[in-house]
Amino acid sequence: MNLTIHRGTHEIGGSCIEINSSTTRIFLDFGLPLMEKKDHKFGLRKEADKKTYQELIDEGIAPTVPYFRKRDEKPTVLLLTHSHLDHHGLAYWLPNDIPVYSSMGTKKLLETAFYFDQSPFNPAKVTILKSQKSVTFGNLTITPFLADHSAIDAFSYLIAGEGKKIFYSGDIRSHGRTGYKFKNLLANPPTDIDYLILEGSTLGREVQEVKTEIAIEEQLVQELSNEGMYLALFSSQNIDRFVSFFKACRKTKRILVVDPYTASILDSLRDISANLPQFDWGDGFKVYFVNNSYTSRMGKDNSLYRYKHAKITIEEIRLMSNRIVIKENSAIREKLRKEKMLGECKLIYSLWSGYLKDDNFWKENDVPIINIHSSGHAYKDDLIRLAEAMKPRRIIPNHTFNPENFASLFGAKALLLSDGETFEC
Repeated sequence: MNLTIHRGTHEIGGSCIEINSSTTRIFLDFGLPLMEKKDHKFGLRKEADKKTYQELIDEGIAPTVPYFRKRDEKPTVLLLTHSHLDHHGLAYWLPNDIPVYSSMGTKKLLETAFYFDQSPFNPAKVTILKSQKSVTFGNLTITPFLADHSAIDAFSYLIAGEGKKIFYSGDIRSHGRTGYKFKNLLANPPTDIDYLILEGSTLGREVQEVKTEIAIEEQLVQELSNEGMYLALFSSQNIDRFVSFFKACRKTKRILVVDPYTASILDSLRDISANLPQFDWGDGFKVYFVNNSYTSRMGKDNSLYRYKHAKITIEEIRLMSNRIVIKENSAIREKLRKEKMLGECKLIYSLWSGYLKDDNFWKENDVPIINIHSSGHAYKDDLIRLAEAMKPRRIIPNHTFNPENFASLFGAKALLLSDGETFEC
């Protein structure tokens, strides 16, 4: 059995791993890089129909995968760990006859991304896998494990065949609202692991302070107990963070206002968990019909009017501003600027701080920024705990800018590969 990490040995994002047995080929994720070589983001949907896969390779967007240049008859499948673009963004360029598998939550979010034209990949034929229910492709057996991550219903994968076992962590952590998944994995790890492909996103960062999602909620409660209107900047797909804001708003008697896009994401995940906050839960959750392409799309097919009973107007927001927390997006910020309401706002920034460096809007409009955030990825101590629990023969760095840190953490067990290097397991 051969293992090739096409991209991810020295990079966060753009994950793509290939496992090749004598009878079967499996791809683990097929992601878009977070940044291009030219240091700007790739307009996925806008460019999709204009670019061939070879052109994406030439531009440094896609990894060179020999399978695309010369296809063989070997059965091939793609297993997705979760819904983030850096793990599925290039799936559109896979041949249409390659089966794709994911969790239910991942498929739901991929459907949302396709509907809103964020991704060209149509997940209609994606087959749903269930945690710890094994499936067999050729001579390889695949077992998914639910992972705690900032994307709901994320998977890690165990691949077994030809006398070897490989465990792919995907993106994983222990400090989210579903941290019990990580604890369960430590308590009952798969045995006799030969190779652990382990993410290392946080390695190399100066700050290694671990904040649980519960601690984030407590910080939010403390901040939102102050006077004034707040904007909340976080990913609409980070359901853990949404729940933290929602609970903090309830505890401080505030109203959480979101756009229809965010409301629809929560709505689509009802079947995943009955505990996820929804637009029809009462007056603490309102929807502002912001003027953007997403709202326009929903208006055209009448899905927007599902949220009419939760609708809030800009006039109502102004009257109740001291009780309002608004989920930020570009259209909302511009509306508040035009209405001269930004002067009474504070921004709670709940994303990786690196994204903020190029966003001058808040400084230009004198909006104070309060950073309240926790990573979607495991910190050093949890990486060590996972490795100790699994006892793999070798540990392979992935999804990291600092693979050399694995050598200091795991000694001779660390196996540092390069992108495109094929390793015989």
